[in-house]
Amino acid sequence: MRALLVDDVEMNRDMLALFLEDRATAVMAESGEEAVKLTEEALLAGNGFDLICMDIGLPGISGLEALKSIRELEAYHGNARSKVFMVTASSSPEDMIDALLVGDCDDYLTKPLMRQNFMLLLDKHGLLS
Repeated sequence: MRALLVDDVEMNRDMLALFLEDRATAVMAESGEEAVKLTEEALLAGNGFDLICMDIGLPGISGLEALKSIRELEAYHGNARSKVFMVTASSSPEDMIDALLVGDCDDYLTKPLMRQNFMLLLDKHGLLS
């Protein structure tokens, strides 16, 4: 599995990479712009991401804006959609609705990141096999 981990806080990216240890090759980005660029490069190389974990609150363009661009790139290149988990420090219902419905993500994680919750999401979306 190939995973793109997007967060402006290095510790959060490192923690997600640790959770995916032995399960995925992780590529890291610290901004929405970088996530879009890395996704486009991967799609052009024919090696898109299976999983994208992206913070909602990123500097520059937000995680939701980046996800919109990523979904457009996937459609343009005719690639299968990545599973996308949005990551947020907020557990407000509005943020979750925005991420799931408006943002077109597959699921969400709230901070602080907990390995057990992350593994449950991977299993729920068929990414543990």
